[in-house]
Amino acid sequence: MSAQPRTRLSTVMHSPTRLAILGALRHVQQINFADLQSSLELSTSDLSRQLGILERENLVEIAKFRERRHAVTRVRLSPSGREQFEEYLQELRKVVQGNIG
Repeated sequence: MSAQPRTRLSTVMHSPTRLAILGALRHVQQINFADLQSSLELSTSDLSRQLGILERENLVEIAKFRERRHAVTRVRLSPSGREQFEEYLQELRKVVQGNIG
């Protein structure tokens, strides 16, 4: 008998805020921090904290640099983060479909 799909859901990704971040990043190559913050309507500190968690888990990559004398932070899903998120979504679908056999 295989394990119940819910047991394979990552608690790191399952947080509503982190799930929204990963969902937004899934549709872009990369995004500026400010644009991600605006689209998700998060405070700077909350987005920074959540991205820090995702970065420690190697789900996202964060690049900081200067562009025309302004500090710019860009965020993207890491290659393994993209793969892990797709696997998470597959398991989540199994959970919400609730197929009992």
